[in-house]
Formats: sequence, structure tokens, C-alpha cells
Amino acid sequence: MAEPREIRTRPEPDVGRGAEPHAGTEEPAGITVGDVGEDRVLAAVRAVIDAHNAEEPRAAGLALPPGDDAAVLRLASAEAVLSTDTMAEGQDFRLSWWSDSVAAGRAVGQKAAAQNLSDLNAMGAEPLALLVSCTLPADLPLAAVTALADGLTAACRAPGAGRCVVAGGDLGSGPGLAVTITAVGEPWRPEPSAAARPLRRDGARPGDVLAISGPLGRAAAGLALIEGGVVAPDARPMRGQSPQEGLLAACAAAQTAPSPDLTSGAAAVRAGATAGLDVSDGLLRDARRLAAASDVALEFDQAALEEEVESLRRVAETLRRRSPGARPDPRAWVLSGGEDYALLATFGAAAELPEGFRRLGTVRAHDGAPGVDAGGSEGSSGWDSLSG
Repeated sequence: MAEPREIRTRPEPDVGRGAEPHAGTEEPAGITVGDVGEDRVLAAVRAVIDAHNAEEPRAAGLALPPGDDAAVLRLASAEAVLSTDTMAEGQDFRLSWWSDSVAAGRAVGQKAAAQNLSDLNAMGAEPLALLVSCTLPADLPLAAVTALADGLTAACRAPGAGRCVVAGGDLGSGPGLAVTITAVGEPWRPEPSAAARPLRRDGARPGDVLAISGPLGRAAAGLALIEGGVVAPDARPMRGQSPQEGLLAACAAAQTAPSPDLTSGAAAVRAGATAGLDVSDGLLRDARRLAAASDVALEFDQAALEEEVESLRRVAETLRRRSPGARPDPRAWVLSGGEDYALLATFGAAAELPEGFRRLGTVRAHDGAPGVDAGGSEGSSGWDSLSG
């Protein structure tokens, strides 16, 4: 999550059980995973993912549908790009945020898929398949599980992921909800005969331009807004909202159901990006990783950084006003909040930045050790999944 917080207790078993069941099932409202067992749960999930996988062009890449011991994919490339991530209740989300377990399940599914798809995008790869392993508490409503599958497939329909299937996975039981995904992709190439060129972290050179694609700090702001009771976790920008309310809703969505730009990686490769990585653990923490891999120093432009911070000042003011005791820090949200799933990339000085990217700084030779110059904020640690 964007910031480690005290973990709340799970909701009582009946929370959310009155929600309508998933549209593709005949299960009574309120029935749980423990009530029906693995076969019924799997059937409900398969009803969602099989319909998704059957649509073109996804169906062409799945040589064997889910149901056997392992998935079989059709790959056009001799290389595959793989990533894996786990989201766990209490650490990455809290079911107690939602009163509706169906909305919770859908959001968890979308976020779990999005963070893996973002990793592939950061390598300049096109997503082809997800393998999904779920740990399900016995008291979790079945409707929440089918909604989770809905969220997974929704993330796979985003621009840039149109060929991505859910190829299989595993179900297990445990005290809290957890979702582990392995994502498979192929490196983007300008034409079939061209060599694949994954976007790596180690290619930045002195004189390059540092740029970012995607908002910064919104997920951390969304976490603070939700925890402060200012917005609901399922808030989404809608027509008719004021610009400020729309921004608050966008921050909530960035935290609970992110939709990263999955076309930015290919765009960066086409534009000749020299290095890149997914910003998921905070801008400073991830920028240090790029600097270390490339053996360079990254220097943020203070005016550009201030623009990022300024975009969230009104969010901080609203939180301070509506949630007495809150101490929001928009600069910390931007620099170390995490879960932005933005693409941080470097380009040659003469390169034209692709659409959606904005300049954030420069690359220079270091003075003895690689690092980041952010104008006095270098001490911010960012998100560490094993601390706190």
C-alpha cells in the first residue's frame, strides 16, 4: 500500500452478504466460499474468465483453455517476459473499507491484475496471459469471488492488454484474502522480424532526459482520503461532479482500482527510451533503483516536481478540513507514496517525448555513487513491503 498503517480487523462474516450475486451465477445472495466448496467456486470463476478468454483476439493465444494441470500459450516470440506479485489483505488492502463485498472483490481483482500488467508495460512488453492464485477465507461471499474475476478481466480489457487471457491458476483457503498473479508477455517489436528490445533499468546515460507517464501521488492521497472517511473506496470520477470532487474520486480509484496506461511502455520503446521502470514503491525509491542499475545520478527539476505536488494541494486541504487531526503532506505523497504504477523512463536529449510523458529531470554522471537529487527530500524511504 502507499503507506503502512495499522491493520484493521476483518469485517464480521455477514458484512456484504446481502449484495446481489454475480450476474453469471445462480447462487443465492449471502452464500459463502465455505458453504459451497472448491468445485462450485471454480465453476463460478470459470464462467467469468472463459467468457473473457473466448473473445478475439485473446482466443488465438490460448492453445489450451484452463482446466488442465498447466496452461499452454501460443507465443510468436522466442522470448517471454514474466512478472509476479502478491496482494494480501491487511497489507495491500482492507476489506473493512467496503460495506459491499462485491465492490470489494471487483476492486481487489482489478488492482491485483493492474500491478502485474504495469510491470510488463514497464519492460515494453505486451501482456498475453495471467496465472492467478487466490487464497480465500471460508466466510468470503461467493459473489465477491466472481466479482474478483470480473475485476481481473476488466483490467485485461484496458488498451494495451487486449490480447491478455486468464490462463489458469489455483484456489486455496486461509484466514485472509490474498491474490498472487504471474503475468506473461512478449517484448514489443516494431515489426515481426525486428529484434526484441525490452525496456531495462540499466541503460540511462548522462545527458538523458528523465520523464514520467502517469499521475504521481494520487494512490497515496486516495489511501489518506479513504482512511480519513472523506471518500468511499469505490468512488469514481463521474459526469456532473465538480472538478474537486472528481479529483478526490480519482485519487480513491488510483488506490483501490488503478488503471495504468498500458500503452506507455511500447510508446517509450518506439521513441528510443534508454531505460525505464514501473513506479510502484514511491518515486524516490524507484528512481534510486534506476540510478543504481544505470550507474548514474538522477536530478529532478524542482519546478516540474513542484507542479506534481501542486496538483494535490487542494486534495490535502480538503482532507485537513473534512478529517480533523489529519496531517496530509502532498510532497510526501508524490515522492514516497507508492502504488502510482507510472512509467519512469529516460530518453536521449534530442528525443521527442512520447504523448503522455512529461519531463521530470535529467541524468548526469555521479560524483562517486549513483543516487537521486530531489532538492533536499532524498531521505524519503518510499514503500517497503517487508517493513512496518
